[in-house]
Amino acid sequence: MIKVTLFPLAAMLILGSRFDTPKEAIAPKAIALCEAQPRNENLNQQGNNIRIERNEDERVTTILIEIVPEMMKFDLDSFKVKAGDKIILEIDNLDGMQHNLLIAKPGTLDKVGAAADAMLRDPKASEKFYIPEIPEVLFSTKMIGPQELYTLTFTAPTEPGNYPFVCTFPGHWRMMNGIMKVES
Repeated sequence: MIKVTLFPLAAMLILGSRFDTPKEAIAPKAIALCEAQPRNENLNQQGNNIRIERNEDERVTTILIEIVPEMMKFDLDSFKVKAGDKIILEIDNLDGMQHNLLIAKPGTLDKVGAAADAMLRDPKASEKFYIPEIPEVLFSTKMIGPQELYTLTFTAPTEPGNYPFVCTFPGHWRMMNGIMKVES
């Protein structure tokens, strides 16, 4: 019974394009629904769908970072800010599980990650939002629930450099990280 059911499917795979749907039968609207659209059209940096707004007069930069569903990653690998500017970081958790985001001193991703791993032995780790209590951590969020938008506001460091951002929920930091590039 299974062989009979799978035979037409196998034949279509083997014979390939002879069973393709004619191009005129594909609805353009169906294709458009699959294309990613940026939420914000005011893009001041070059890149894929990077959503960064900068108000030069007030020295405020707003950045939207989305958590990619079921991928354990942020949609941005890096973003640039000006030293000393006010930063409004909007984290949109599109995933089905909780995540956090913290920003650490340059060159400390592994140390922060190791401290996050060590928190698994702490019975109060969840109450601490899995944020290691070490001086390398500069800014952090609470645990951001599924489909929740969280805003973290801070002043960018005055020292230029590459500041890692990372999710320290258990097991996430190795995949969920990026760089905040602070420029003078």
